Amino acid sequence: MKHTLLLLTSVFVCSLSYGIKSENHLPSVIPEKKALNDLNYEGRTLTIYNSSDYIDEDLIADFEEQTGAKVNYYTFDTNETMYNQFTLQPEGTYDLVCTSDYMIQRMVREGLVEPIDLEKECPIYDQYASPTVRGKLKAMYADTDQDGIKDTSLDEYSAGYMWGTLGIIYDPYCSDTIQEDVKSWNVFWDEQYQNLISIKNSMRDTFTVGLLHAYSGSPFSAVEDVLNPAREKYLFEVENAKNEEDLEKIRENYNQVIQNILDLVITEENYQEVIHLVNNELVELKKNIFGFEVDSGKNDIVTGKIKMNLAWSGDAVYSIDTAMEQQGKVLEYSVPEEGSNIWYDGWVLPKKADRALACAFIDFISDPTNAAQNMDYIGYTPFITSDDVFNMTSDWYGCADYFEGREYYDSIEIEDGEEIETDPSYVHYDDKFYVCIKDSIGHLPTDEEYFEEIDPEEEGFGEPYDLSFLFQSNLTEGRNGIIYPFEESYNSLKTQYPDMETITRCAVMNDFEEANNDVVIMWGQIRAYTNMLPYYIFLGATAGIVLTFLIYRIVKKHVSSRNKRLLSEKNKEK
Repeated sequence: MKHTLLLLTSVFVCSLSYGIKSENHLPSVIPEKKALNDLNYEGRTLTIYNSSDYIDEDLIADFEEQTGAKVNYYTFDTNETMYNQFTLQPEGTYDLVCTSDYMIQRMVREGLVEPIDLEKECPIYDQYASPTVRGKLKAMYADTDQDGIKDTSLDEYSAGYMWGTLGIIYDPYCSDTIQEDVKSWNVFWDEQYQNLISIKNSMRDTFTVGLLHAYSGSPFSAVEDVLNPAREKYLFEVENAKNEEDLEKIRENYNQVIQNILDLVITEENYQEVIHLVNNELVELKKNIFGFEVDSGKNDIVTGKIKMNLAWSGDAVYSIDTAMEQQGKVLEYSVPEEGSNIWYDGWVLPKKADRALACAFIDFISDPTNAAQNMDYIGYTPFITSDDVFNMTSDWYGCADYFEGREYYDSIEIEDGEEIETDPSYVHYDDKFYVCIKDSIGHLPTDEEYFEEIDPEEEGFGEPYDLSFLFQSNLTEGRNGIIYPFEESYNSLKTQYPDMETITRCAVMNDFEEANNDVVIMWGQIRAYTNMLPYYIFLGATAGIVLTFLIYRIVKKHVSSRNKRLLSEKNKEK
């Protein structure tokens, strides 16, 4: 799900193909799932409400088998559909709902959901959720007592599920300058790419783009360029930071600048001016794009119908993989440097929910092996960071340092009694790269019976990618969070797991609160807006031609009548 407000018929609509990574980087076998510990919910029913195609439903069957509970699983297309349906039902209809950050904020504010003691009620989630990612939900607040003060953290009411960024997926061969151009949102207004761009039919996401463009030197807005100077200052300070503590403070200050821009519609007393500003930006944007799309963009970019698309990172991963698998075509993803939106989805407990059973499901889906299986199916990035998730990610995109506790595979797997050739496991050890030539667990890469040393340049490995800030605390002691990606997989890995610099320039867009209805009206006008000037010119020209023709006919008729009269008078004189 994404934080959208209008009809996105596939908010986080993923398919089985989401679990299919590019042909050269298929995941290794997912570790065997762990059973729930002595939980018996025989005869009880758990009713879940989640976005369409946003879970591996085999996991639901596994949960039923392990607990004895029955699961009623219902889906919705958008957060707004969910909210409208949810509020029409009596309390106790649903036991567990998965929705987006801003909607969680709204539901907490309106008293529709119950707090969760995650440490006690969801200990597996509490243990394996990435502290870095979870910190973003902790930093979001809601006003629960209507005193005008947001003092309740969303972490007290929700368990994180998936997260990602908003950016641009594009064809890197679209132009000679495209890779530089997509570093800025201005690319969407660049006439060089007219009719080659599609934008999400999503009010909140497109509003984000318009707002950030307005405050980054837009020629359509008479406001100060705030974002580019802030970024220049940030980069200078990062380069001159003396220690990690200073660096963390520098990141916080820069991120707050972007957060302040995204919050303008709820912090400005005259928020109508902010909405009007974004309206002007989007009117100009609409003149330059191919159109708005609901779910077709991720496939249109693959077929070449468009060259750029405003995309969520999970959809971008899908498009990148699909383009490579089906056509051998390279697509890339960029989060513009002015800043962007970072989104989160989480589980909440409605009033009168079966708390124990709902929390058991949260822990089940947060179990490291289940989280890896779920990620493999839907393609989005989970809150859960663990050995299992890290192993899968490193297998998809390259390799990691040797870890004695995991199994490595050669290029032959047995499926239904037949040998199937797949990608083997790669491993980095003692500054060298190896490929597994015989299934191995516990054997060092230097053991020539099980591994063979390879040339990293010939194999296509690039520079190491550090994800320790996300994974380190949840990996087995002694492991690091470094992945050595294939060069062609670097962009995909960064799309799946953005680095610290990308996360620093992304902020969460809060619920629009009182301004929401006005933004909805503005968005409806933008979607319906048509530049009438060409039509007015055409109508004016047509009217002019018709008028000229009528005048000509009148004059001609008048002249003809006069000539006939004169001729008649002459004939009488004769």
